Amino acid sequence: MREQFFAVCEQAKPAKGSYVSLYMDIPYYGGPEEGGWWGRDTQLVAYEWFSTEEQAEAAKERVRELAEQETEKAKQDFYERCAAECDWLDARGLEPDHLPEVSGNDAYWVAVEKEPGASESVGSRHYE
Repeated sequence: MREQFFAVCEQAKPAKGSYVSLYMDIPYYGGPEEGGWWGRDTQLVAYEWFSTEEQAEAAKERVRELAEQETEKAKQDFYERCAAECDWLDARGLEPDHLPEVSGNDAYWVAVEKEPGASESVGSRHYE
């Protein structure tokens, strides 16, 4: 029946669903070796199944805009926290090395994939 359908409907496309997955990159300070090194974990935040690739791509674009906004907000929050910590140090006459290294801001991104969570990863916790 499938072949007959494609014979009658020349513009038909095979059903190929996909997941739209939202990820968050979470940075961390690894250690002081070689002047300091940082890593990141990638964590799945949410996902949704779409029955066609076209639907998934359209949703991806909408989610991408939200991810960019949230990444910008995370950057601003990180900068504000760093500024507050510098003000705290200045008010007490302390040097910057009084506080631990910072890791950076979280970042969000979106992917279309066959399996949700396929892009999750955990960074190395030792210097390589």
